[in-house]
Amino acid sequence: MTSKVYHVKSSLFHCGVFHWGDERFGDDWPGSIPAQLVAHTLFYFTNPGDLVFDPMAGGCVVSDVCLVFERKCKSFDLATRDNRPEVRYHHWDPQEGHWPATRKPDLIFFDPPYYAKKEKEYKGMASEKTPSISSYPKGKYEEFFKSFFLLAHQNVKNTTRIAFLNADWRDFQSTPALKENPNNSITIFDYHRMLSQTGWEATHRIECPLSSERMTGNQVQKMQERRILGTVGRTLIIARRS
Repeated sequence: MTSKVYHVKSSLFHCGVFHWGDERFGDDWPGSIPAQLVAHTLFYFTNPGDLVFDPMAGGCVVSDVCLVFERKCKSFDLATRDNRPEVRYHHWDPQEGHWPATRKPDLIFFDPPYYAKKEKEYKGMASEKTPSISSYPKGKYEEFFKSFFLLAHQNVKNTTRIAFLNADWRDFQSTPALKENPNNSITIFDYHRMLSQTGWEATHRIECPLSSERMTGNQVQKMQERRILGTVGRTLIIARRS
């Protein structure tokens, strides 16, 4: 291993909070994830030479970190671009039963849109024929994940793990916590339930705090005054095929 690669790998383990960006990895993209988070996942749940499957590549942080950590990566996304030849076009419609890879992966790193969050940003990358799942109503959104988890279960090895990253999407906008309507929410509990229903067994739940700098002190004070409870982190669920 060259000293440069060693330095890059080491720098990804300096901080225990996965909230800072690293311009060495990935592109400027809506909802981009920290390279640290991917690095920790690869370190603990894969080995050098393993194949990582990224079904919604987005800003390509996963494929960039895989390159440093000597993992192979198959990346797919609805939006492709010239500077990312490793990303193959694929519109996911799991009910059609099409899995766009022949070799079975060792890990699926799945970072899909967090329900309606970033819907406007993703809309420009989709079309009427190939919509982003962030535009789906709650029922269709949940049905997508059930179908995807089931399809993945049918196309992986017995030893394959899935690393599923998401966050609670609750009805908290301008709404006090006691008045939130759970029928308008999608939470980590729902994703855990859907994984269990489709043949996956959760083995680890890793909390990934967001930066406290994302909201000003004035915003936090106003939310507290109205008893509005915001979202302060993401959750990484690691599951194995059961």
